[in-house]
Amino acid sequence: MMPRRALLFAAVLLAASAAAVSGFHLGGDESGLVRGVLAALRERAEAEDAARFAVAHYNKNQGAALEFTRVLKSKRQVVTGTLHDLILEAADAGKKSVYRAKVWVKPWEDFKSVVEFRLVGDSESEPEPSVASDVSSGQAIAKLSLEADIVQEEARLHTIENDGLSGDFTSSS
Repeated sequence: MMPRRALLFAAVLLAASAAAVSGFHLGGDESGLVRGVLAALRERAEAEDAARFAVAHYNKNQGAALEFTRVLKSKRQVVTGTLHDLILEAADAGKKSVYRAKVWVKPWEDFKSVVEFRLVGDSESEPEPSVASDVSSGQAIAKLSLEADIVQEEARLHTIENDGLSGDFTSSS
């Protein structure tokens, strides 16, 4: 099943393509909208590919059997190549946990390297411990902080998407 955001991007891309073919004009440059959607889809695919590579690398080096589940948060930094800073979810014998991975990619050299891969904590899908009764309240605070970071990043991405879309729908009369 496609994630909701990917499905939305695909629908927008399809609508923009259909509009272009039928001669419909929004009053702006639709090609910018299509390029933006394609760039977002490409970045999401690159982040997932980097996350899958990090999990496979960890499994190979540690003799583990983690199974990649999903990317929770991703950032890109352009260096000599791209440094993907990822928060991902992976399952080990059915137990989901959250990991932080940094993967350096230089596609023109067919180069990928895991710079960092570490356990952050248990996944959100597990029951929330009571902070008052939890002996390790530091873990609960770290988990809440991670959840807040994820929500903040999703809000930022939503704002960027909406700002990009609203600029494309303004009239250029």
